[in-house]
Amino acid sequence: MFSGLNESTGLYRSSLAEVVYNGELSPVAYIILACAILIMIGGLGWCFYRALMAGGREAPQQHPDEVGDERKQ
Repeated sequence: MFSGLNESTGLYRSSLAEVVYNGELSPVAYIILACAILIMIGGLGWCFYRALMAGGREAPQQHPDEVGDERKQ
């Protein structure tokens, strides 16, 4: 796995490719980022829609004797 000791740093060099970062995202990273943002916006929109639909429903009126599962006498 290791290709040898680097004399200048005293550390072992890996046989894997060196990562070069130029300060920009790759096109694949932009696509993944866009998908993640769309999923978050879509999920929040769906939750907001469901909350509006649930809030707009009319619930039947409850009387004090019908609130829980008490036995009627």
